[in-house]
Amino acid sequence: MSGFISAQTVKDKDSLREKEIEDVVIIGYKAQKRSSLTAAVSTISDKKLKDASTSDVSSMLQGKAAGAQVSLGGGAPGSTATVKIRGTSTINGSSQALWVVDGVMMTGTPNLDPNQIESINILKDATSTALYGSRGANGIVQVFTKSGSSGKGVLSFSMNNSFNTFTNGRFKLMNGTQLYDNFTSLKNAPPLPEELRNDGYNWLKNGTQTGVVQNYTIDFRGGSENSKTYISGNYYNETGTVKTYEFNRLSFRINHEQKVKSWLTLKPKVSLSYTTGKDNQGSLYEMYLNVPWDNPRDSDGNLINPNTYTGNWYGRDYSNYLYDLQWNYGKSNQLDLLGNLDAEIKITDYLKFITTNNVTYKNYDDMYYTDPRSISGESNKGGLTESYVKDISKFFNQMLRFDKDFGVHNVNALAAYEYSDRFYKISRAGVYGVVPGTDIFDDGATTGQKPSGTKFERAYNALLFNAEYVYDKKYFVQGSLRSESSSAFGKDHRNGLFYSYSLGWNIHKEKFFNVKAINEWKLRASRGLVGNTPTPNYGWQDLYALTQVYNGQVGATWSQLGNPDLTWESIYQNNIGTDITAFNNRLTLNVDYFNNKTKNLLILATLPSLTGVDRQYLNVGDVQNKGWEFSFNYAIIKSPTVTWDLGFNISTYKNAVLSTRNNATQLLNNSQAAITGYDVTSFYMRKWMGVNPDNGAGQWEVVNADGSRTLTSNYNQATLQIVGHATPDYYGAFNTNLTVKNFYMNANVYFSQGGQIYNSDRELFDSDGAYPYYNQMVLQNGWTRWEKPGDIATHPVASYNSSSLTNRPSSRYLEDASFVKLRSLRFGYNFPASLTEKIKIKSASVYIMGENLFTITKFSGVDPEVGVPSDQTTYSGRAETIYPIPRRFSLGFNFSF
Repeated sequence: MSGFISAQTVKDKDSLREKEIEDVVIIGYKAQKRSSLTAAVSTISDKKLKDASTSDVSSMLQGKAAGAQVSLGGGAPGSTATVKIRGTSTINGSSQALWVVDGVMMTGTPNLDPNQIESINILKDATSTALYGSRGANGIVQVFTKSGSSGKGVLSFSMNNSFNTFTNGRFKLMNGTQLYDNFTSLKNAPPLPEELRNDGYNWLKNGTQTGVVQNYTIDFRGGSENSKTYISGNYYNETGTVKTYEFNRLSFRINHEQKVKSWLTLKPKVSLSYTTGKDNQGSLYEMYLNVPWDNPRDSDGNLINPNTYTGNWYGRDYSNYLYDLQWNYGKSNQLDLLGNLDAEIKITDYLKFITTNNVTYKNYDDMYYTDPRSISGESNKGGLTESYVKDISKFFNQMLRFDKDFGVHNVNALAAYEYSDRFYKISRAGVYGVVPGTDIFDDGATTGQKPSGTKFERAYNALLFNAEYVYDKKYFVQGSLRSESSSAFGKDHRNGLFYSYSLGWNIHKEKFFNVKAINEWKLRASRGLVGNTPTPNYGWQDLYALTQVYNGQVGATWSQLGNPDLTWESIYQNNIGTDITAFNNRLTLNVDYFNNKTKNLLILATLPSLTGVDRQYLNVGDVQNKGWEFSFNYAIIKSPTVTWDLGFNISTYKNAVLSTRNNATQLLNNSQAAITGYDVTSFYMRKWMGVNPDNGAGQWEVVNADGSRTLTSNYNQATLQIVGHATPDYYGAFNTNLTVKNFYMNANVYFSQGGQIYNSDRELFDSDGAYPYYNQMVLQNGWTRWEKPGDIATHPVASYNSSSLTNRPSSRYLEDASFVKLRSLRFGYNFPASLTEKIKIKSASVYIMGENLFTITKFSGVDPEVGVPSDQTTYSGRAETIYPIPRRFSLGFNFSF
């Protein structure tokens, strides 16, 4: 079922027959007419998803909807993006949106072929998310896959071939000459051989390449009055821009609808994907760090082991990843299987029973081989490690849906019972002393790594209710309730009640309204309570670790103090909005204001060690998050041969910590802290005050007890304080679509303004001599180094093996995170029917596309657009050595028969 349903004209009074030509939208669990919609929702059709060529559906959402902040996770093949809706509403919990595919809640971002998608809804307020209860707090990405159609079947084939080029932004490393001059300028630096003053070896250039993408899809849509089928198969292959990494995925889906009786329709669905990765790639980190004076090969062309090399090796870490990659490698496999057995029973013309039943199975394994001849295998005579993951989720929803007209009155309602659970298990093991070239444990290995692993189970059940009353298509009132139980809490706090209520008014339906230019004008408002499920599955229980051994016996140590009163994070959401269409439906405008407050924030509190246990999960603290969203679309030209439309959306939000535990400073990861009155993403570090022009020393700020402020050149004496935050002032996108006869053009520009980003790479590559045998970055335009008294410089005096600590975390490396990106530009041609009919083809088209074409930014690093690191749950605003997002050029063909 897609997010849009084209309703047909039928005279019957029962509204389930969808009697008017009007959009019927699926929002969460319910279907309703767009004219009576009171929720804050953005809908993205499959046509709007075609301006990106990627294996990941989350990356395609960037710039498509107001309020959805999409940060790409990097440019490695198979990487996914972070989708955050309406800012950050928590401190320690996850801030990522919930994914729902064909009515089923997913764990994380689904491994889904984007070509299978019909439409996507972004659900943003309590009216649209309250029925999802404890998992709806961060908004919802609701995905509808394609379905079959009545009538003659259509077979389609699409082919896309792309070339990815490595792009490093404004981050430029020194060549051998530049590094030589930089080294010899260091105070107290030892002499270097002058023959090193040449360009040297370019580790980055020689470790990267032009990556290639192959993307082929074949699908079929067809059926009859009683049977509809959609079948799709896809092959996706991508080689990385860092050499010797390959990502492969095979995907298959079948969605079928069979009308067995006039009152019974079966809707089975099966989706299968098999993903493999081959990792023999070089270390991007070492490509940056290794100095150009070191060549990985000797004069005879043999790869060098720096630890045994008799010549000069200057790099601090004595690393040559190319030597190891003669033998070392990794590989992974992942199987994703989703199966639905859904059905719809028509009890009466106004009452239906809908059952949704799903099992999602994921199996993942990886293997990493370290050869005993490699540098990394020297200490343990080589090694072999393997890990296995089994992840099984079940979802069952049994729903009654009522929809009936009573003259000018309409009442629609639903009641449902829902159950879901998840089982997750990971196991890791490894051996040392392996025989070279073998990749199984039973290969004569001499010792073994200590096996490790974990598993958990979590379950939910819930009762749902929603009702809506519509009067004369003018006035709407709606309410939702969800009573939910979760195994993540103790028996006295296991149940939660979530709710929402909303009002709507179609002003243009009023007799007094007589503005001809405005076709539709609706006001809406909503309020509700949703929850945020905590990350720990057993935070309410005492936990013990069986990791200590005494006198040959394993002993249990107390690792977590249970909290039987642990409960949900509660988010109270308020939203008011208006929707306008005008000028013969050429203009659409959507405006929303939201004000959300999170209570009972979940924190992992540190306890005094004298208690025998040092941690406990608590519900402490409040956060407020509020902002505006604007979405604008205008059809500038609408004619039979030329169409041109322009779209624009922008979002702005502010958040603040309202309270913390005892209103004290709560230290977070990544040099951040939660302090009452400040932004959730605030940076807590020493404040850089520039360079002392008299002696070239770095300076930081000291906040004295009386509130006065002074300067110090002693890093350890400087005061930790709030110095900025990562939250942008606003973000959004421009997009435009132009069609001239059979030619078309699409463009998407994404922007983010304000906020700061901590460029942690500068601690190593802009280190003022602290790391003289690491490569260094070329100073940006406007940056200068202090050389003599009186110099007004951005950088302090540089000394060999500097101990001034000027490269330690401080606001010195906080930079403006603003940027503008030309995300995509696509040109295409649709072959005329007069030509395709002659060659027995229904339709055909060809296109060329460029992605990530340019970025305008002041950020000195690789990319100011950074998502959530793999080991974190919230956006940190910290830029590390990421795999750069490549510049991509594509050529594609589409045919249908």
